[in-house]
Amino acid sequence: QKVKLVGDNGEDALLQVPVGVEAVDEDRNVLLARCSKPFQKHLIARGGCGGDARSHYKGEPGEQFNVSLHLKLRPNVGLVGFPNAGKSTLMKAFVPRKSIKIAPYPFTTVKPQLAFWTPQKGRKEEESDFTLSLADLPGLIEGASLNRGKGYKFLKHLEYSDILLLVVDCMGFQLSNNLNEPFRSPIEVVALLNRELENYNKKLVRKPVVLLFNKIDIAPEGEPEKLVEKMRGVDWPQHVPKQLRPAEPLTFDYVLPVSAKLGDVEEVKKALIRVYKALRPSVVPESTFDDQDGRLL
Repeated sequence: QKVKLVGDNGEDALLQVPVGVEAVDEDRNVLLARCSKPFQKHLIARGGCGGDARSHYKGEPGEQFNVSLHLKLRPNVGLVGFPNAGKSTLMKAFVPRKSIKIAPYPFTTVKPQLAFWTPQKGRKEEESDFTLSLADLPGLIEGASLNRGKGYKFLKHLEYSDILLLVVDCMGFQLSNNLNEPFRSPIEVVALLNRELENYNKKLVRKPVVLLFNKIDIAPEGEPEKLVEKMRGVDWPQHVPKQLRPAEPLTFDYVLPVSAKLGDVEEVKKALIRVYKALRPSVVPESTFDDQDGRLL
């Protein structure tokens, strides 16, 4: 036929994305879809109805709007802390071969860095049967849960993490020398990080947490041990002013003093392995059991 009143049906436009992607309508700032599991399918925009006699065989326009895709990392371990706490140095101690920018000033890390660490067994040449992914996030500041300092952009990567690794400078923190920026003691920093996490998403403060007091190589003798002792109790918020106390205090699986600069992270590695194995029990291969051993039901 030279003239075809009814055309062929249109084809679906499929976009394959990794797990952890969210589709957001930019014009209305509305979440359209969240890809949290493998092989999920979401309809983002419907096509228009085909033409028929009622529409003089003209197809109707489909939905049209601007969509942005937001990727949320799914690390096993998410490194959280204020600027210049030593998170990048710590990651370098875990994965020495990875190229990581390290500098003695705040906001060295401007975007999340991902690294993979395989724990070693007894002998150095014998590797473990699992690998942990580590995400070094840019430093948070007070008000991050209100999107101050692009807080949303960084905190979102913790939603799917298995373990939170809080890195705190044992000498305290001050954002700048400006008198308007208060100095925060190490325990106050922990409380403020706790508040930012719970204000962003209360589920974050219920994840397993390992707390590190970093830079003990420059701390006064005995001070790191005092900090660790105070934080091991459930009443640790009593050591900070009431206005800084979190509503849902973190419970720490481990509290450790470390020096990432000196590579003193062996106890941290052991702690992460224990916490991870408690979350993900090892799967015993079927070949481990012999069918002839009389244990079959």
